[in-house]
Amino acid sequence: MGELDHWQPVRTSRELGRRPLGVRLAGQELVLFRTGDGAIGALRDVCPHRGMRLSLGTVQGERLVCPYHGWRFTAAGDGESPGTPKLYACAEAFAALERHGAIWVKSRHATARFPRLEPAGYFPVRVLRHTVRAPLEVVLDNFTEVEHTGTTHLFLGYPTERLAEVETRVETTEDSVRVINRGPQRWLPAPLERLFQIRTGDVFTDAWTTCFSPVYTEYDQWWADPRTGAPRPYRIKVFVFFTPRDGESTELVSLLYTSAPRWGRLGLNRLLEPLLVLLVDLEVRLDRRMVENLADKRPSLRGRRLGRFDKALGENRRRLARIYYGCEEQAVL
Repeated sequence: MGELDHWQPVRTSRELGRRPLGVRLAGQELVLFRTGDGAIGALRDVCPHRGMRLSLGTVQGERLVCPYHGWRFTAAGDGESPGTPKLYACAEAFAALERHGAIWVKSRHATARFPRLEPAGYFPVRVLRHTVRAPLEVVLDNFTEVEHTGTTHLFLGYPTERLAEVETRVETTEDSVRVINRGPQRWLPAPLERLFQIRTGDVFTDAWTTCFSPVYTEYDQWWADPRTGAPRPYRIKVFVFFTPRDGESTELVSLLYTSAPRWGRLGLNRLLEPLLVLLVDLEVRLDRRMVENLADKRPSLRGRRLGRFDKALGENRRRLARIYYGCEEQAVL
């Protein structure tokens, strides 16, 4: 198996309109398009006739039309030439579908299951996409430890001066790595405390599970009163997918959910959604800036001086190798 053998989110649904869209996945150039009936097509972004980029073409009915000579292709890759009607032409096609506000692609012949993304008791808010100029492994490292939250983040995380108080635990299975962190919530401005009903100094639990077909992390974040232990009413769940564009950049597709019904609290929750989207988008952008400023972006962990918050990194590497890349576990350590 390899990167293209797993269902990968490559764009949000909002980004794919009626025009073809070129994307890069694991070093491969693909074209996405939406047919007149709404079906999603994904082809190699090169016309088998003379090598034109199909992403520069147009969609006419159920076919993608090459801008060079007008050759036409279905979502399955079956093509026809207007100048040579009896000629059978075929463009390499990929399996593609639209779910959860995103466009997903994998190899047509791969048998990987689609990830389960329907959290009970949560309500969908938004799908976000960010591009990070760093390899998948390095980006995943950042998103699976909390030691950086005090210096990098503005709101979600633990204060650096109290990191020694944060409890962290790693649990593993054959195909997943779970990390549970528990400690004092860093400073929050008073308006955010009131709106989201959480407080600076609350016990903040930041727990996540990373899976590897495809590579994604499911985050559960909740707060509790530090004196009574009573949980605060607002909880957040985020699925972050790590999709390699190539060896030097990674797409992040984030599916954001909350435990708050949209029209609860007399409609206030509906008004909070845009604010929550802005906050999550800001925090991811801060992560991106920090990762892109690394002096050494080599994926290997050899020679690194790792601390207690980095225990999951090696576990992630072993499962990346075996499950995601389909190679020996030591190949990506």
